Amino acid sequence: MPHLTLHRDVGFPCPLVYDVIADVRRYPEFLPGFHAVRTDGHDGAALRVIQTVGGLGLTTTFLSHATFDRPHTIRIVSTDRPFRSLNQTWTLSERGPARTHVRLQADYALADRLAGVVFDRLYPGLLRGGLSALIRRVSAMHRANVGGSRVPRADTARGEAGR
Repeated sequence: MPHLTLHRDVGFPCPLVYDVIADVRRYPEFLPGFHAVRTDGHDGAALRVIQTVGGLGLTTTFLSHATFDRPHTIRIVSTDRPFRSLNQTWTLSERGPARTHVRLQADYALADRLAGVVFDRLYPGLLRGGLSALIRRVSAMHRANVGGSRVPRADTARGEAGR
């Protein structure tokens, strides 16, 4: 099964970075390839997340389960097509009052072998681009906070942005 690990140190507080990653319903606003995301209750401690993603004229919708351990870990798993297996873990570590180390680990395999060959070539670039887009979003939210606006915290218990 392919494995990818990405690391990035960012100049933003850990809780802010965590909240942007945890706010899955807003992914279509800033993450390339995300067309729609909705939450559908819980399976035990895991939030059910239905995602429509795509690119190059192809789209797919699948179910994943997300678990949250604020402010340090978010885990996303799926065995729904197109995946045979998807395991993504975001781990955040404070590096100071306004620095965070972001680590994204992904293990994945597609159900269709032919599609998997293509996906194996595209997915690392998609994750790198997604991480960069996420950091730009964190930067925008940080500027909004500094300017006096309140940024809603992701309410993962209900699967929506808190007030």
